[in-house]
Amino acid sequence: MMPLYKRKWNCAVCNKPVIWDSDRHTLSCNCGVQTNVTFVNMEAFEALPKFDRKIWKETLTVPLDCAKYLDVDAQVLHISDRESIFKGNENPQMRLRWIHYPEKDKIQLCLEIDGEFHTEKISYNRKNPNSWKGRMWIFLDPKVLPEIIEYLRKDPQAIHSWM
Repeated sequence: MMPLYKRKWNCAVCNKPVIWDSDRHTLSCNCGVQTNVTFVNMEAFEALPKFDRKIWKETLTVPLDCAKYLDVDAQVLHISDRESIFKGNENPQMRLRWIHYPEKDKIQLCLEIDGEFHTEKISYNRKNPNSWKGRMWIFLDPKVLPEIIEYLRKDPQAIHSWM
């Protein structure tokens, strides 16, 4: 079970931590005033993101051979290729990181693709792109697989640096 999702900031009256508990929808503070309202020092307030947050500071970056994405509406492929005949090395990379999605209390593995991309019209394939089964392809060199496997062996439930 994941710990409760809480927001932390300082009270403007007593300057002690005020904690918002999203599960109970309550505020708690040590200034002793028993009200439903707590004055928050907005200079000290650090808003939390509404969506995912990184759990680990450790992000794994591995080189890719190629990454492609099909844009069916425009009938083009967006391609980042290590050995592109158009652009040379576009330096495609994949970053892996564990994230916590607080709204549904889910931990997920995020795969982020980076690099320079070029577009190619789909002219060499006779099959209609609307009937293609895939929309995105990632090509990995087998040499990076042990590094990825080692990263995935770590237990994201055991780390609570997102709190």
